Amino acid sequence: MGSHGHSHKRASDLDSSWIDPEKETRLHKVLLAILLPLSFLGVFTIFVSWPGGNLQIDKGIFGYVEQSEFFTVEVQTIEKYDCISNGATQDASGNFSTSQCAHISAKLLTGPNAGEIAKFDVEPTIVDFGIHSGDKVSVASIPIETGNDYIFNDFERTNGIYVLFAIFLIILVLTAGFGGLRALLGLVITFGLLIVYLIPSLIQGQQVVYVVGGVVLAITALVLYLVHGFSLKTGAAIVGTLCGSAIAMIGALWSTDALRLTGITGDEDLVLSAVASQVKLSNLLIASMVIAGFGALNDVTVTQSSAVWELASANEKQTWRQLFFGGMRIGRDHIASSIYTIAFAYVGSALVTLMLIVAASPPLARLINDEVVAQELALIMVGSIALALSTPITTACAAWFAVKIAKSEAAPAT
Repeated sequence: MGSHGHSHKRASDLDSSWIDPEKETRLHKVLLAILLPLSFLGVFTIFVSWPGGNLQIDKGIFGYVEQSEFFTVEVQTIEKYDCISNGATQDASGNFSTSQCAHISAKLLTGPNAGEIAKFDVEPTIVDFGIHSGDKVSVASIPIETGNDYIFNDFERTNGIYVLFAIFLIILVLTAGFGGLRALLGLVITFGLLIVYLIPSLIQGQQVVYVVGGVVLAITALVLYLVHGFSLKTGAAIVGTLCGSAIAMIGALWSTDALRLTGITGDEDLVLSAVASQVKLSNLLIASMVIAGFGALNDVTVTQSSAVWELASANEKQTWRQLFFGGMRIGRDHIASSIYTIAFAYVGSALVTLMLIVAASPPLARLINDEVVAQELALIMVGSIALALSTPITTACAAWFAVKIAKSEAAPAT
């Protein structure tokens, strides 16, 4: 078992002949006596800090108002014209360069005025990308004295998303069976809580430690038990995930303060500050460090716990020390591969911004000092530290559990 065995087996999939059921039940009850209060603490934190209905967002900057509605339209005619776009250059005579905008006439497909014609303009970026007669796009309506004014919102992608999700669901069931559906349910619970609680709370400027901590405490045990089975093996993974998340939170708090990270790295951050002035962008950065590492932590801790269980099953007379170091041999490979995953995920998400910075060819010291680069480095290093430390924690915990629940005749002294 020195190789990297990346397997997430449920408790029922493993040989449990070496386990004393009574010992396992007693130890699991002790663990639950710790995990349940932590989960209830998370639920209580969410309950008392639940965001109000008014997020105090100024939607005017997006080009629409509270009374705006969104409709799907089908493009009928396109009339291009010269316009001055953002980023236009000026020649020696003072004339600005022009681009192609377009007047669009489109038939409303949804809403009370379905069948009527909506007229709106689109920017050069949309014209350059390609908009054609018959395309379905989304528009926002703005009530005016003479009826409704319409502005382009986006291309209509809903049907494509449904098709992609159906393909994803079929492949998930075929390859992972009901385990895949349990994982999907866990994702729905997690993302649902992020959307209805965590994001609105951060928009309202609530304390990031309470908000993120509440979510992590509330969902970790629930999701891992749901996806990987109600067992002591999963319990060890939960301990490792909670410890890793706490390490990530400490690292995020320290790095944002020590590196003076403002959280402002692009136009989107400035727009968010404009529409919701109460948002603390540095809090969003802290939250992203913890949330982004949460999935990777689950992966590492579940794999480590499973690895220890398999080692114990293969040789019932191993001591805690043998199980720990055997598990860490597997864990070292997993840490390395997970750090690659985190690094490339972060770099990929900020690729365009990083390209612009590198294109400016600053000195290396200036490049590292740039907030975008420093932020990405902090995200990678904090996440990697949490992963690296959660691995021995999970392995030690799982090994201790395995030794304690082994049948008496197979349980050596440690």
